[in-house]
Amino acid sequence: QRCLDAMNGFDSDSLSEAQMANQEAQHKNVGLVIETRPDCINHTEIARLRELGVTKVQMGAQSLDDHILALNRRGHKVEDTHKAVALLRAAGFKIVLHWMPNLLGATLESDRVDFTHLWDDPGLRPDELKIYPCQLLDTSELYEIWKRGEYTPYTTDELIDLIADLKLIIPRYCRVNRVIRDIPSHHIVAGNKRTSLRQDVQRELQQRGQQCGCIRCREVRDRAVDPQELQINDLTYPAGGGDEHFLSFVTMEDYLAGYLRLFLPSSSTPDTGLEDLDGAALVRDIHIYGQSMEVGSKAEGAAQHVGLGGRLMAYAEDLAREQGYRHMAVIAAVGTRGYYRKLDYKLGETYMVKQLL
Repeated sequence: QRCLDAMNGFDSDSLSEAQMANQEAQHKNVGLVIETRPDCINHTEIARLRELGVTKVQMGAQSLDDHILALNRRGHKVEDTHKAVALLRAAGFKIVLHWMPNLLGATLESDRVDFTHLWDDPGLRPDELKIYPCQLLDTSELYEIWKRGEYTPYTTDELIDLIADLKLIIPRYCRVNRVIRDIPSHHIVAGNKRTSLRQDVQRELQQRGQQCGCIRCREVRDRAVDPQELQINDLTYPAGGGDEHFLSFVTMEDYLAGYLRLFLPSSSTPDTGLEDLDGAALVRDIHIYGQSMEVGSKAEGAAQHVGLGGRLMAYAEDLAREQGYRHMAVIAAVGTRGYYRKLDYKLGETYMVKQLL
């Protein structure tokens, strides 16, 4: 509520008042991200998160090996991560997982195998990923284990080689947000101390003549875009008991100008208990890249504000309609509800909803 008050410019009496005001405010909330643990996600929690206006959830999966999780006292199991991801996807949230190589008990080879589970397992397949190599601090219990010779941090070269290998198998529907925690090097006792690991990995890939295909590595950024020359792609993959459609506009050079994540649930998808989602297809994310611009403005060659979002929404609605879904639900931030109203969506309980059939 206080965050919305700051954007709205006045003190509200309730969260609902702040949310209503932000729909017309000059400074709109276009997304709300929280970070939690896999074992904290349940039906009560997802309903509460939607009431707060949350649109994206980050979770520390850390490893997909119960033995490694237990050794490192993570307090959750792989099953918890599976259940949380499935429920969050069914409720339309964007999903960010944190994965940690070099945990106690892991090896370079086991980390390579562990990483493949993120993509091979239809119960996972996150939208975004943060790679956080374990870093040794003298305030941690791991420090005492290291002093006994029972833990060995990877060297910088080993990490660069490992992450460069892993980036090559990341699907085109996933964005790698980070590859290192920004911990000051003087706090790290042993192992990698470089915070520029992403640049180091990119340089390694260039030297190999290889390229990562993740979203971040393909974003159009400030390159000129001709909307008429963009190609629309539909990358479909099973996840969460349903089908994900990663709809994207790409340039002739394969740069990404925008995308939409459409989830088509099935009888195998967990029941969220949320009325807005009964019989609905879900738009979980829509994003147009390019230079930032003021609302309503245009610029020659810019991907923003040339109708790409509307075209993606129309394409998604046609797909959902063809598959027999009665209506479409969008997990919209409070400040973006006005955009969807222009596309004939109405506010349900906490989602923007449109009848399709």
